[in-house]
Amino acid sequence: MTVPFPHAIVFNLPMRITPYILGSGRAARAIMESLGVVGTSKPDVSLLPAIRLKRGEALDVGDAANPVLFIANPHALHAPSILAGDEAGFPLIVCEKPAAISAEQIENLQRVRTPVAVCHVYRQTWGIQTLKQMIDAGEFGEIVAIEGRYWQSSTATSALLGDTAQSWKNDPEISGPTDALLDIGSHWVDAALFLAGESPAATGLWLSYANAPAPHRDSHVHLEMTFPSGLRALSSISKTVHGSPNHFEVNVIGSRKYACWKFLDPDRIEVGVGTLRSYLARERDDIGSGHWAYHGLGWIEGYVEIIYQAFTALSGTAGNYPTLAENLEVTRLLLAAKAELEGR
Repeated sequence: MTVPFPHAIVFNLPMRITPYILGSGRAARAIMESLGVVGTSKPDVSLLPAIRLKRGEALDVGDAANPVLFIANPHALHAPSILAGDEAGFPLIVCEKPAAISAEQIENLQRVRTPVAVCHVYRQTWGIQTLKQMIDAGEFGEIVAIEGRYWQSSTATSALLGDTAQSWKNDPEISGPTDALLDIGSHWVDAALFLAGESPAATGLWLSYANAPAPHRDSHVHLEMTFPSGLRALSSISKTVHGSPNHFEVNVIGSRKYACWKFLDPDRIEVGVGTLRSYLARERDDIGSGHWAYHGLGWIEGYVEIIYQAFTALSGTAGNYPTLAENLEVTRLLLAAKAELEGR
């Protein structure tokens, strides 16, 4: 989504940015690494040393040059951190997904004025962006369905090894009421809604808790969405597929063409027309890290693109990144589907 800032600040280039980073886990490390790529590959950005924040530490921008808050703490703490960052006067917030884990948090975030970029990193990759361009150009004819999967093996592996290590995700007070559905499922649904260009009118959901380390941690999900146009989306979302790497896949099925993008082969799109199959290869070097095709940085590419697009918007130019409003729509949809499944 192209986002104009409501109170844009025009900087003299290069933009001098002070990152504030809240979080210490894997996502926080990914953000730190991505900031390093932005700082070395984008000549219009000058990054000052990052300020690391501890959980519960008061937010104070002081006299920092153009402070930007990066949030990568546990899921249930995202919404309070966004609200605190908005209150503290940060001109920009970049937050891990999901931004909220309950209807109450969604409602509270409606009052946030600070622009918030949400790290739906797969949507910002060359593959998903190119599929969207192909859809908008009418290359597929009638879009019949968007189908795919997001498979991991983390839950299966832990169960097989008898891993009893405590994780913050075992505590619903800080992880939220679901696991696979809201955690990795939000990535796939964000991509599907982005490609569909509309909000679903109905959803169907099935959850499995096989190998679950805690009662609320769903491990395998089937999700179906029906859109007003008649388009359908179908996905399999899992953390318990034995042997699976980080496998994110999107298939666009049209009346005139088929296309498939896989995160494990990120610089090619498989295209089918009739009985013929071909491949569209990435030639652009102006997205993500700027590395040439087949030499990219995996999911870091999406982080880099989101961060840079958000910085660009902060400088007074419209940026293209997943917004808070879009993430809240995804979260609302998934929570409603779970509530309907449980008969609430």
